[in-house]
Amino acid sequence: MRYPLEPAITQECGWVKLRVSAPPPAGSAPEFRDLVSGTIVLTGARAGIAAAGRLRTQATLACSRCTKQHKVRLDIEVSEECALEDIDQPRAYQGAASEGSPIPILNGNELDLSELVRQLLNLHLPPRSLCKPDCAGICPDCGQDLNEGMCECNKQAADARLAGLGDLFSPAED
Repeated sequence: MRYPLEPAITQECGWVKLRVSAPPPAGSAPEFRDLVSGTIVLTGARAGIAAAGRLRTQATLACSRCTKQHKVRLDIEVSEECALEDIDQPRAYQGAASEGSPIPILNGNELDLSELVRQLLNLHLPPRSLCKPDCAGICPDCGQDLNEGMCECNKQAADARLAGLGDLFSPAED
């Protein structure tokens, strides 16, 4: 995700529009396997570079209920502060622990959006995902996928000490 350094970007209010269509950058979560595409506009500002735009990709995730792999589309709005600092220089990351630290995007004489895109992908990865809204999950006893049918395992009786709780949820007899 490298682009030639445009002289306009070094000037205040100068801008450049970059089209992104590349595999996920190194260091991205393994769930990202599809191309990342979209547009990012970099605008020169007093404090650095403003990055704005939209990225789209897909992640392959395990369902939180049944563990089957499924694809999730991500549409990421980009609104980040960047700096024309060399990516490979440790000083570019000083203060990185503080919130709002600009992301360095300079790599020699090129703009390198790899670190910016990597961070955005990893931050927008959903922590939990369902293969379908009504996923039934798996049987906690035998592991049968309940989306494929009910299991025939021998349900163990609940702990006798908790049997009284069952009365709370059963319909009252008239």
